[in-house]
Amino acid sequence: MRRHIAIATTVLVTVTGAAGAQRCRVCAPEDTIVRTHFAPAFGLHFGSPQKASAALGFVRGESWQRNGAEHSRLFAFYAEPGLSGGRASVAFIDYGHGNFGSGVGIAATALRTWKDPWSANENMTYAGAEILLWPIVFIGPRIGIFHSISGTTSKPWLMSFDFGIGL
Repeated sequence: MRRHIAIATTVLVTVTGAAGAQRCRVCAPEDTIVRTHFAPAFGLHFGSPQKASAALGFVRGESWQRNGAEHSRLFAFYAEPGLSGGRASVAFIDYGHGNFGSGVGIAATALRTWKDPWSANENMTYAGAEILLWPIVFIGPRIGIFHSISGTTSKPWLMSFDFGIGL
C-alpha cells in the first residue's frame, strides 16, 4: 500500500510540475532585446493638395516586444510624387500601441505643387510639419501645416489633409 501511495505521489508531482512549465504567451518573459533594422517603406495617399500620391523610401530604427506586442521607434525618409504635387519627408514614427498595431508619427516635409492641386496654388513650394496617425496597422489620416517658401500667393499658409495606407 505504501508503495502505491509513493508512486501516486511521484506521478502527481511530475504532472503538476510539467503543467507549470506550460505557460501562455503573455506569461512568458518579455523580449526586451532591442533589434535594429533597416527596411523599405511605401504608402498610398488620397487627399489635399496632391489628390493621389505614392510614397517610397526606407525606415531605420529599433524594435522590441513588450506586453506580448511588437513596438518600434523608427526614422523614415521618403519621397512622394503625386498627381498634383510632390513631397519629401523625414519622419519619426512610434509604432505598436494597443492591439491593432496603432502608431503615430511626426514629419518635417517639403511640398511642391503642380497641375491644379486641391486647396493650393500651382507651382508653389512649401515647408512644414505633419502628424501621421494610424489607428489600425498603418492605415489612417495625415494632417499637415505648411508655409510657402517660394512663389507668390495671397495665402502663405496651407493646411493639408489626406488618408492613406503606409507611410
